[in-house]
Amino acid sequence: MGEWESAMGIMTPDNKTSYHVIGLQPYTVYSFRVVAVNAIGASEPSKESYYMVTLREVPDGKPTIISAYNTSSTSIRLQWAPPPQHTIHGEFLGYRITYRPRDRPEEEREIMLRDPTLRHFTIRNLDIFTQYLISVQVFNPAGHGPAATVAVMTDEGTPSEPVNLTIGKVGDSSVRLRWQEPVNPNGIIQGYRVYFLHTAQNHTEMRKAQHPQPVMDYVLQNLKPFSHYKIWVNAYTWKHEGEPSKVLDFHTDVQGPSAPYIVNLTCQTLDSLYVQWERPQVFFNRIDYYFVHYRSENNWDFEEIAMASPHERAIDHGMFIPNLTANTMYEVKVRGATRSVIEHSKLFKGQFSEPRKVLLQNKCPMFHGVPYSYSDSSLSAGMVAGVMCASFALLLAIVSFILWRKYFQAAYYYLDDPLGNRTSPQLSETFDDSEYAAIPVHLWPKHVAELHADGDIGFSREYETIQQATDLDLSSEHSQMMENKNKNRYVNIVAYDHTRVILKPLPGQKKMHDYINANYIEGYNKPAAYIGTQGPLPSTFDDYWRMIWEQRVYIIVMITNLVERGRRKCDMYWPKEGTETYGIIQVKLIEEQVMATYTVRTFAIKNTKIKKKLMCERNVYQYHYTNWPDHGVPDHALPVLNFIRKSSNANPNNAGPIIVHCSAGVGRTGTYIVLDAMLRQIQHKQSINVVGFLKHIRQQRNYLVQTEEQYIFIHDALLEAIESGETEVPLHQFGSYVSNLNNPVNEGGEKSSSPLEKQFKLVTSFKARDFNVVSALKPCNKGKNRSLNLIPLESYRVHITPKPGTDGSDYINATFLPGFHKLREFIITQHPLPSTVADFWQMVFDHNSQIIVVLSSVDDKEYPCFWPKKGEEMDDGSFKLKMVEESSEDVFVTRDFIMQATQDEYEMTCRIIECPGWPESCNPPSSVFDLVQVVQKWHLEYQNDPIIVVDRYGGTEAAAFCCLTTLNKQLEYEKCVDAYLHAKLYHMRRPGIWKTQDDLLFLYRALEHVINVGSTETESAVGNATNGHVNSNGHAIKLPSACSKESTDA
Repeated sequence: MGEWESAMGIMTPDNKTSYHVIGLQPYTVYSFRVVAVNAIGASEPSKESYYMVTLREVPDGKPTIISAYNTSSTSIRLQWAPPPQHTIHGEFLGYRITYRPRDRPEEEREIMLRDPTLRHFTIRNLDIFTQYLISVQVFNPAGHGPAATVAVMTDEGTPSEPVNLTIGKVGDSSVRLRWQEPVNPNGIIQGYRVYFLHTAQNHTEMRKAQHPQPVMDYVLQNLKPFSHYKIWVNAYTWKHEGEPSKVLDFHTDVQGPSAPYIVNLTCQTLDSLYVQWERPQVFFNRIDYYFVHYRSENNWDFEEIAMASPHERAIDHGMFIPNLTANTMYEVKVRGATRSVIEHSKLFKGQFSEPRKVLLQNKCPMFHGVPYSYSDSSLSAGMVAGVMCASFALLLAIVSFILWRKYFQAAYYYLDDPLGNRTSPQLSETFDDSEYAAIPVHLWPKHVAELHADGDIGFSREYETIQQATDLDLSSEHSQMMENKNKNRYVNIVAYDHTRVILKPLPGQKKMHDYINANYIEGYNKPAAYIGTQGPLPSTFDDYWRMIWEQRVYIIVMITNLVERGRRKCDMYWPKEGTETYGIIQVKLIEEQVMATYTVRTFAIKNTKIKKKLMCERNVYQYHYTNWPDHGVPDHALPVLNFIRKSSNANPNNAGPIIVHCSAGVGRTGTYIVLDAMLRQIQHKQSINVVGFLKHIRQQRNYLVQTEEQYIFIHDALLEAIESGETEVPLHQFGSYVSNLNNPVNEGGEKSSSPLEKQFKLVTSFKARDFNVVSALKPCNKGKNRSLNLIPLESYRVHITPKPGTDGSDYINATFLPGFHKLREFIITQHPLPSTVADFWQMVFDHNSQIIVVLSSVDDKEYPCFWPKKGEEMDDGSFKLKMVEESSEDVFVTRDFIMQATQDEYEMTCRIIECPGWPESCNPPSSVFDLVQVVQKWHLEYQNDPIIVVDRYGGTEAAAFCCLTTLNKQLEYEKCVDAYLHAKLYHMRRPGIWKTQDDLLFLYRALEHVINVGSTETESAVGNATNGHVNSNGHAIKLPSACSKESTDA
């Protein structure tokens, strides 16, 4: 009960003995006392009245929404805090949640939660990639209170199939396709994947069609002539691949035949020649015509004689060339031709034979292309048979030797040598370096450029040779056993017997269960450096963790998401939280660090069957790359190279193999292994041998590097690694690294450019083309850009809600940039023009951005104020904006605003932090990070929403702020920084943000000022505490000292 409010008593206006008390709280227990008052004073209070309760009223308090985010393409999770108890005004019965698509008010739905203790709820069965307005209210018996409303977008889903796929002109090696975008994109379409199946070879390939348009026109090239194909198209977003279109069949046209071979050219008379040739070895459908070309030594031009091919099956053909001049040298060549099967009036002429010359005279010398056929009949049948037998015996011996080398040595190498004691032969001893010689590092750029020429035809040919060299007859009997088939995620992805990982028998186990779909794979000069395996199935979780224990695995590399394109790619084989036991192995999740492109999880594992005196526990680290599309490749190689270096270097020297898995354990797994091995070969030998190494490891696990696109990515990534070098700098080396940036490097006695100049050239090497900036250059959008030198690329631009029927109304000059924790942590944009102020606030509204950093100096002319002043209100028609608070700090001003939708009850708050002149106005230089840290502190409350950063053009200052924020987090988490990586990734998304090398130098100088001696001391202490083993990413791994080798065998 409350205290008596004697000081706040109510004085009645007269001496009546009744009074109506007002202003009380609803649904509250009250008691009253009366005091009589006259001119002299007040009496003692009366005895208090009976307790009485005021009536209920509807609540006037609303819940506070703490977080709202999508958990899938059809569900949203909402978390809230209840309003104060005194605002309920009745019995607290629970919560009412209403939700509807933002643009469809008539579809509002209601959920009643009759449990006042609930603090979160997941709304399911929502539309894909749709913005919802969600409201939460408390309710009591009198009704509902005011609503707290938030706008949330469901995640991208799987696009529906592209429609109206049609085939246009078909050539001998190409076909023109046309299709329209999916009816339900369920996200932002990034492009299309064109799949084509060569039915005779049962081999499917894929090409990407980027830069999507409502109607796509695409020419598929490098097809095989006179072949039957099935073709279909899938749209893809940045997260999912869509449903396939209808499948179309077509036949490519024929090509001209290969060159015939002239076997006889001789004089018949003094004015005629006889030419005879063999049919071309390669032709398509049939050869319809031959064309004989001849000329005398006195003429430049050839004469042509056409001859229809008389017999389809005839191998030899010949004809007379009449009306020639005696005593004249003649040159003759022949080619075949095939009639088009599509355009019957068209002929495809083939290659010319090697030209032959003869002097036309009496008894001229005869040319025989095949001597034994025409002039030499002295060889007896016995001699011919003897030669043939000897040749066959020699061929048989060669084949036997090759098979012995290939199978028996490989089987001995993998089965007979005990794990941990194997000695790895040099690569030159395990694959043929003479056929595919290693390429020196300095020649690699030229080599890659040659492979990219003519539409990547070099890559296609090289990858085809690797496909053909793969031995599909290697034994995989254990994978095919009936009891093991359900342990394979995919029917066609098996584990070769000679390299498979064999699980050890469990004590008391009657039947041998030693199978898991996993293979040892060599690294660079290291046997069994990796274990390539599939994404574990629920039925193989126990086996998987047994393998990790038995093989002394410390590092797991996972390169797949659990679900991709709406399909299950891997099952969650680790505990989401706490501890789980998988068979005999107990696994505890210790820590999870989420970064923009990958996540690192730390597990403590122990074997529950080991005796207590020998019991030990060790940590296992899972490096999970989360931004690698299935059947595709990442947008850029730098994050992948960074991930490979960190995960590979984290493996202690005396640990077992690194486990690498994707979904099937072949495509992305093989790409990782080849890149890691070649990076080590570059370090040790300054050379690269992708072809030889890949051919070799494909004999250890099937289909490694599954697509030509992945094969190309390997080459481009290695080129990036060679050009960039090692750019991640540990904290304790940062000072010396920065001091050397401007020092020219002496090469051959001559001074060359400095490291900083080289870095700037590489960072800014990407040049955008017109198709990269289609929306920005539309006539209706050009006027929305302050500068055409700083415009968003199509793949990374920020979309806003379009106005129906208005072309380009979804465009704003703004770009998503990645941060340390998220791929879309920042939005960088220009200072709004008067005509784009409404678009700017629409962007804030659409993307729920609650922190806006303004670095441009506001004036009344070129850069006007784009927010309402205090006491004013901005009404855009779809929302209202008003300032509620303004305060000034030392160097910046903060303003808090409320945005309220005019068509519904949605309301959000946002804060502008204005710091004009940053970073030039910062003194001392270390104060550059004051603004960074203030923004980060406030942003902790809104982790799911991007920070909007504004400068004059959406350029250097804004990019520097985002980059330093990201690097500051990297410094805090990893005790190292990579300014080059982030600067280049930012330029790839918004070319033009770095104008000079001084912009890069500023990043290094600013970081130098905040790195102090204390950081180095901290890092040294960590190193001493972990047996001296500290990885380059600052992730310390403590090697077990109590664990004996015997304990791993238990």
